[in-house]
Amino acid sequence: MKVSQIIDGKISKVRHVMEDTAEKSSVTLNTTIKNTLSLIATRDNSAMAVMDENDVMVGIVTEKDIIVALEKDGSDILSQPVTAIMTANPVSTDPEAHCKNVLLQMIDGNFRNMPVFDGDTFSGIVQTLEVAEGKLSEVLEENRKLRELIGRLVPTAFYCTSADDVDQVHAKMVENNLPCVPVVNSNRVMDVIADYEFLTLIGKDDVLRANVQEADSKKT
Repeated sequence: MKVSQIIDGKISKVRHVMEDTAEKSSVTLNTTIKNTLSLIATRDNSAMAVMDENDVMVGIVTEKDIIVALEKDGSDILSQPVTAIMTANPVSTDPEAHCKNVLLQMIDGNFRNMPVFDGDTFSGIVQTLEVAEGKLSEVLEENRKLRELIGRLVPTAFYCTSADDVDQVHAKMVENNLPCVPVVNSNRVMDVIADYEFLTLIGKDDVLRANVQEADSKKT
């Protein structure tokens, strides 16, 4: 076993976040736009895969596609087959794909739904919100572990709380050559503040004081 296997096991994947299933997630080539809209209305997902007679995906149609078509052509478009407005040969992914990579594909391609295939078998449609939440949960967990690690590496004598004075905490950091300090609440590390963040705040405070002094001098 290699370290890469451990890392891969912690990464959020499509199969972890996709709630959709293949059931009721597709329509046929001859399905009308009206019937497709009715099916979408019964789903949490806003898209349907379009399958040919061999159950091979040939396109995808979304709620937005239907709205745009109605705006352009009016209600007469509803009697047309879904192939009239579908996006042919859409980008697809697989259950083992990383949420981060799928999210980037969606952003780059400017679409919100992606068909998922396990080999040649259609599994459902994953949405932008799902993969975004998957990546977010991954980032939050990484940040939590990082806070804990820093908390263990920095001696408890240098911990601070949100109520501590900024100048005093920063002076202690400089004196002990610390790049950052953990902020604790009830002995739990809640955040980690780096040296540059203290400097930014102190700099803003100095500017504010200078402005106040200048204003006072003009009054006198």
